[in-house]
Amino acid sequence: MLDELAAAAKLNELKDRLAALETERDEYKRLYVALLEAYRKLEAGLVGEKRERFVAGDAEQLALSLMSMLVGNQPPSLETQQVEAHERRKPTRRKVLPENLPRIEVEVIPPEVQRRGLDAFERIGEETTETVERRPASALVVRTIRPKYVLKEAEADTAAVVQAPAVELPIPRSIAGPGLLADSIVHRWQDHLPLHRMERMYGREGLPLARSTICGWHQEVALLVAPLVLAMWKDALDSPYLCIDATGVLVQALQKCRFAHFFVVIAPEKHALFGYTAKHDSKAVDKLLKGYQGFLVADAHSVYEHLYKTGDVIEVGCWAHYPEGIVMRSRAGRSPVDTIVRSG
Repeated sequence: MLDELAAAAKLNELKDRLAALETERDEYKRLYVALLEAYRKLEAGLVGEKRERFVAGDAEQLALSLMSMLVGNQPPSLETQQVEAHERRKPTRRKVLPENLPRIEVEVIPPEVQRRGLDAFERIGEETTETVERRPASALVVRTIRPKYVLKEAEADTAAVVQAPAVELPIPRSIAGPGLLADSIVHRWQDHLPLHRMERMYGREGLPLARSTICGWHQEVALLVAPLVLAMWKDALDSPYLCIDATGVLVQALQKCRFAHFFVVIAPEKHALFGYTAKHDSKAVDKLLKGYQGFLVADAHSVYEHLYKTGDVIEVGCWAHYPEGIVMRSRAGRSPVDTIVRSG
């Protein structure tokens, strides 16, 4: 009889423990799901209703604190750092305008002071506000006058005419001065404005210019700076490494547009050069990089493969085309050997 009572009591105890374990299991399951959701938000940098942003370096500490909070323990101790006392600067509501901008002062006098005169009042202070305005752009005509002189004491038949030499212009016998040429070049090549927009812009300023005229100016300027561009190419090809890539462009033709390419060659901290080619092939690459020896950062296109055969040009692949690492071709013998420099 006693054995049966003991067995029943033991069974009830085990049932209670099983129920407690099942309850604990369900609670841990709920905490696990909540932790996964919190980790997902933390990984995205979104925690709380205000979507506070966290830097990557604090993610591990935040994850530990959040995990301890969910399981009901105290958060782990955090390392503290003593910060030197300082005075916080009061934030400014408006950005300070650059001092190099010219300024015009406009003083506004109250009507009552205007009626009675300044002698009837004592100035006790002032309030100043600054706003930015813009003067409309305008073209101006520079009239260059070169007087002619002759000595008064000289005889009429031997008198020599003295006159200053003509002002040298970038384009001889052109109405465009250096400033207008520079403005049109910056608009077209730096601001990417097509010629028909520039034609309308100059027209609004009172200067009617045909787009064909502006295009002709740029062709003349290209010839003028050709020696400088050639010197830049020579200096770039002497660099220890270059970066190169190409993009396709549509070229207007009689029947339909044809496809050509612009190569961009970067000599880091020196030059950014562009080369136009009708085709995207090995001959185009040879024309741009003739005589180059060094490292070449390029994509995996086949037009560059012939450069690496002699070992004079060492291939440096980009991360986008070589996901496993940076592929470099060493100068081991006549046949290049591929090596992978993996990230640490």
